[in-house]
Amino acid sequence: MSSNPSSPSSSSSAAAQHHQETLNQQELAAGANDDAGIIGPSVAATHDDELSPPRCEWEFRLAATVPSPALPGASDAIGSVDFDPTGRLLATGGIARKIRMYNVASLLDTDSGGGGAGPATCICVPAKLSSVRWRPGAPAAGMVVGCGDYDGVVTEYDVERGVAAWERDEHAGRRVWALDYAPGAAMAASGSDDRTAHVWDPRAPSSGWATARAGGAVLCVEFDPSGAPQLAVGSADRRAAVYDVRALGRGAVAWLDGHGRAVTYVRWAGRRVVTSAADGTHRLWELVGEAAAREVRSYSGHASARSFVGMGVWRGAGLVASGSESNHVFVYDLRWAKPVWVHPFLATSPRGAHLPATIDDGGGFVSAVAWRQASVGDGDGGALVAGGSDGALKMFTCRRREAEDVDH
Repeated sequence: MSSNPSSPSSSSSAAAQHHQETLNQQELAAGANDDAGIIGPSVAATHDDELSPPRCEWEFRLAATVPSPALPGASDAIGSVDFDPTGRLLATGGIARKIRMYNVASLLDTDSGGGGAGPATCICVPAKLSSVRWRPGAPAAGMVVGCGDYDGVVTEYDVERGVAAWERDEHAGRRVWALDYAPGAAMAASGSDDRTAHVWDPRAPSSGWATARAGGAVLCVEFDPSGAPQLAVGSADRRAAVYDVRALGRGAVAWLDGHGRAVTYVRWAGRRVVTSAADGTHRLWELVGEAAAREVRSYSGHASARSFVGMGVWRGAGLVASGSESNHVFVYDLRWAKPVWVHPFLATSPRGAHLPATIDDGGGFVSAVAWRQASVGDGDGGALVAGGSDGALKMFTCRRREAEDVDH
């Protein structure tokens, strides 16, 4: 799922303030205690960490930096980034009311440095975007990208023609925070401020839909990428849940309880689920039985209390990436509770200088991340993209290190 900068302001610091107000309002509406604060790793997670100190088995390299194309003073926070199923195209969306699509090969062109690669296509949309997703198995007529917006509308766009193919407005005008497609696009799901997650057939968007209800705004949804009929949902009431999409009305088949604040992202990691929340932690869950889930580990190090900072899982490698309000990109190995790699997200000044920035000085934060889901043995290696609240985009390549080069 994607992060969701939500500010009408032209500054990153104002965007962060609006993030905090939005999260607080959602948590209070859901009955959550805002004084709960950040909760630390569980005893089991700490014990595992002591038994096996974290080490980075991967080599990361900054391959491309794309400055924001917005005019000086304009707000261009990136709220969502997504690779298409082939890994060849990248889509971004945010508060600039544009879907920008990039050719990944151009970004990774080491001869040109990647930084000069602008969008291959740009589609102007009527509202600020909170989620952008490529539709898998799109018709042969062309590629399709879907998005959820602040006006409560889900829209699919024909990429080649740059026009809307259809739109769906069934959340009563309440902001759509998240959108996802099941493998093969047999189903689509959206989460909204109206405290519901809708599941429908994108081949017939005007037909009926099934509804899962939550105790707060539904901030994130993701189908099981293996094709199993399961949907993970996270909401502002501090809870995440897994539903059987064949029987949404019967309630969750598993509850993931343990976060101290709003759950902002849910991602599948094989048969397990990773959640992220505004309590500054990611958590790994194992589904152990009917209506039950066991917390395996809690991950901490990044800062997330006021803003949506993005979270993604590279399933083939067992790596979790997220942004941070400290304006860094963090990578965790699922085996260890602490990050194995941290990289500063340098702000680009109007004069072209690259300066470190933090949310405290108004310089911004990392607001969205996504992995290209390549296999570990793929000759192209992995790729991680991160977007900032200043509109900048950075792409990193990653390869597994040789055994003798691994830091212990």
